[in-house]
Amino acid sequence: MAISKSAPIDFAAIATEMRDIVARWYNGEIEIIDPNLREQSWDMATNTYDTTSEVVLYSGSARIQPLREARTPDIGIAQGAIHGVRIQVPYDASVGFIRKGLQVRVTNGGEDAILEDLKFVVKSAINSSYGWNRTIECEVDVKSVE
Repeated sequence: MAISKSAPIDFAAIATEMRDIVARWYNGEIEIIDPNLREQSWDMATNTYDTTSEVVLYSGSARIQPLREARTPDIGIAQGAIHGVRIQVPYDASVGFIRKGLQVRVTNGGEDAILEDLKFVVKSAINSSYGWNRTIECEVDVKSVE
């Protein structure tokens, strides 16, 4: 697709073409879960909550990539076990707004099965007006391995 300085740029056409190219890098599978939509009812006899199943907002392919960031020593005051992770999923307008606090579960870690044992929390998911995919910034506690 040629672009010249005198012709208008067709961002929609370029994005549509590039989405298929970047999708080749999605070698993992995730679920985006909204923990706030789960319904609970209190059972006074057993002193427990009955919980309905989780609400999954997205389930599908993804690319999971750690973010390079400064490390701080874990001295009890600053927690050095929290790391940033970037997760990229195919652009899908039907998913809606992915907000801070949602959870991400890795169901297939691709080449790294350990990713399936970590608990990811969404920090940000604001996207570009010219997005080829949806980028989700998460935090993960590497000490949270189950």
